[in-house]
Amino acid sequence: MRKYRYLRNAALAGAMLASFAGTAWAEDVSIDIGTDTPIVVQKGGLKRIALFIEMGTNTAVQSTVSGATEAAARHGITVDVFDARFDIARQVNQMQNALIGGYDAWIVAAIEGEQVCNMAANEAPAAGIPVAVVTMAICGRSTNEGDAMWSPGTVTYIGGNESPNSFKRVMQQMVADKAGPLKIAALTGQPLHPITLAFDKALKEFLAENPNVTLVAEHRTDYSPEMCQQKVQTTLQATPDLDAIIGVYTNMSKGAVPAVEAAGLTGKVRLYEAGGTIWSVDALKSGTISATTGYYRGTAADTAVELLVKAFNGEQVPRAVMNDGHALIAGQQAGLVGVVTAANVDQYTPQSP
Repeated sequence: MRKYRYLRNAALAGAMLASFAGTAWAEDVSIDIGTDTPIVVQKGGLKRIALFIEMGTNTAVQSTVSGATEAAARHGITVDVFDARFDIARQVNQMQNALIGGYDAWIVAAIEGEQVCNMAANEAPAAGIPVAVVTMAICGRSTNEGDAMWSPGTVTYIGGNESPNSFKRVMQQMVADKAGPLKIAALTGQPLHPITLAFDKALKEFLAENPNVTLVAEHRTDYSPEMCQQKVQTTLQATPDLDAIIGVYTNMSKGAVPAVEAAGLTGKVRLYEAGGTIWSVDALKSGTISATTGYYRGTAADTAVELLVKAFNGEQVPRAVMNDGHALIAGQQAGLVGVVTAANVDQYTPQSP
């Protein structure tokens, strides 16, 4: 009798262990990151996200933060924001610390794509942390287009509206607005920033395709309107017959406007940009600038959260999502950034101040 009870209890214990093992196995999901080794996570286990941003005081970056936190709140997920203050060494250090911070996933908006590549595409996945990249592609892929902006080792990339072709689209608008020889100036950010690399590639191709366009100056800036204003003042003093200025973001236009006004060249020097902020919409309606591009950093971050949730639920997610994950505006073709002018500005809703 005692032997029977022992065998029965042993059988029950074995069944319970098998049941627990089966349950644990059933709750594990594999996330494909394009390498030989997927990341295995607990199904539905996304509770904490580390969000790495470039500069918290930048209005576009603020849209990234709000997009991620609002999407996370819908799922009961906590988001911790790491502000690198445009210091790449700080951003890499923040990532190193986050590896042991108990985060289930990362969302990365990189300052410089090469220096964060190892942390985001190698170290994080090796530690079992899935990574979604937004806006700026990493690992030398910022000058690519479409799916080629995704980096193996990461789950997905959401962006595309700051690729070379996107910048070239608004440059082409300058030629469409005024035929004949043009003298232009360009305003970008830091030399190694992914956006700067994409812009420079677009500018080089644009100038080669349009021999009637002459680049008289290209200025690197810290994105502050104050520095942009100083750079434009210098350019206008040297080239008072300048036709247009192309900026990598709205802040460049904000600095260029007072410089152009002070030089008495309002209406003569046309302003073009990427970024599509609330300020841009008002400036288009007043004729202060001539064109901008659709820019949806809030949607990109929101999409990143949603795709990570899906990945943690065992769903396959796309390698790359273009147009920042946003719906197309009137006249916009899939795969191409939407150029916003006075003609279609009423159909565009900006996400940044």
